[in-house]
Amino acid sequence: MQTILVTGASGFVGSRFLKRWAAEYNILAPSHAELDITDDASVERYFQMHSPSVVLHLAAISNTGYCEQNPDESYEVNTVAALRMARAAAACYAKFVFFSSDQVYNGNLEYGLLNEEVAVAPETVYAKHKLLAEQLVAQVHPDAVILRATWMYDNASEMPVHPNFVLNINKAIEERLPVTFSVREFRGITWVREVVEFLPATFNLMPGVYNFGAENRLNTYETACCYFEMLAPQVKCDAVIIADADRYPEHERNISISNRKISDASNGAIFFNDTLDGLRIFIENNRRSY
Repeated sequence: MQTILVTGASGFVGSRFLKRWAAEYNILAPSHAELDITDDASVERYFQMHSPSVVLHLAAISNTGYCEQNPDESYEVNTVAALRMARAAAACYAKFVFFSSDQVYNGNLEYGLLNEEVAVAPETVYAKHKLLAEQLVAQVHPDAVILRATWMYDNASEMPVHPNFVLNINKAIEERLPVTFSVREFRGITWVREVVEFLPATFNLMPGVYNFGAENRLNTYETACCYFEMLAPQVKCDAVIIADADRYPEHERNISISNRKISDASNGAIFFNDTLDGLRIFIENNRRSY
C-alpha cells in the first residue's frame, strides 16, 4: 500500500480524507507531538523514520481574520512550514501535494471564471502567504502539485466542522434570523466530500498549479438565495437572506475559478459539479428540507 503522510489530519479536510481512504492507503496522520511542522528537527526526524511516498500538506491557519491579526504566525505556518515540508518531501523523493487557496485571486479585477494563467496580486495576509508558499514550494520541489481550493462546506456531524456556507444558512432558517451575503463577491463553494473523493487522483498529476473546486458565476448573495430556495421554497428568501452591497468597496472580489485545467490534466477523472449542482446533490444526500 502506498504510504501517504497527511498533515492537518485532524482538521476539516484531513479527517474526512482519513476516514474515506484508510482502507486503500497506509495513511500517516501524526499528532503535533509526533510531527511539528514548524520545527526543522521534528520534520527531519519524522521523514527519516517513515519515508512517505506522498505528502498531502493540508495543515494551515485558514482563518483569514486571524491571519490579519497575527501575520507572523500566519507566515510561519502558512508559508515557512509549507516550504519546510516540501523540502523534506523532495529529499526523500516523495510526491508533494500542497493545499493552497482560491484567495490568491482576491486582488484580481477580471470578471468570469479565472484560470491558473492569470497574474495574481492578493490583498490579504492569508492570501499573500499562500501565494508565497506556492512559489517557494515549486522552487524546492519541482514535481509538486499545488491545489487552489475553494470555500468548502459540510453538514454538522461527528467529524470536525467549522462555520460554513450551508451551516450558516441552515441555522438562519431554523432560527429565522437574517444572515447577510455580499453582492460584490463571486466565488465557488464546494462540498468537501467531492474534494476528498478527488484528492488521490491529484497524486498522479503533472507538476504545477491547479484550481481545485467548484465553478460558480453567481455572486455569493445569489448563491445563498438559490440554496435557500432549494431548502425552503415556501419561505420568502428576503426574509432571511440579506444582500450586503457595502462589503469590498474598493472593487468587486472575484475569486471564481475555472477547473478546466485539472479536468483536462486528469483526463476527466477530476471533474467537480458546479456550485449549484453540488448543493442540490448535497441536499439530496442529506435529505434535509424545511
